[in-house]
Amino acid sequence: MIGYLHYLLEFPLMSTNTNSVRGLPRYPVYALGRLTKALHAEIGVPLRDHWVLTFIEENADLTQKKVGDALGIDRSEVVRLIDALERADLVERTRDGKDRRKYRLRITEAGRKQCKRTDKLIAEATARVLGSLDEDQQRTLHQLVVTALGELPESPS
Repeated sequence: MIGYLHYLLEFPLMSTNTNSVRGLPRYPVYALGRLTKALHAEIGVPLRDHWVLTFIEENADLTQKKVGDALGIDRSEVVRLIDALERADLVERTRDGKDRRKYRLRITEAGRKQCKRTDKLIAEATARVLGSLDEDQQRTLHQLVVTALGELPESPS
């Protein structure tokens, strides 16, 4: 761990001259991973749990299988994640009326509040982590990453 921290300090995340970036930060995927780790450290909430909870909140009539397929999470891991969210009273899981092998997922009021709190923490942490970029640069970074993933950002309403 100490060696890893030393490496992170030796090779800063952002360089003012991108032509002179050396070491692992020259790889965009590495740099984006560092941004994600910094964000996660800032908010102190498991991001994967939040992504699952947000997906459930934004999509009605979900099964565990649909969550796993949409988010690219292994079936057994989805079960563990939903178990934890259910124990925390953030999600309700009920048997499907037509197919007893399936569970239907619904976010609880506590889950909605948790999503809202975590969204706020993510926004605040993102502002700090990307603080060296102005708003236009942050928006451009987001658009470039989303484009690279082959997904279109939702247009603001």
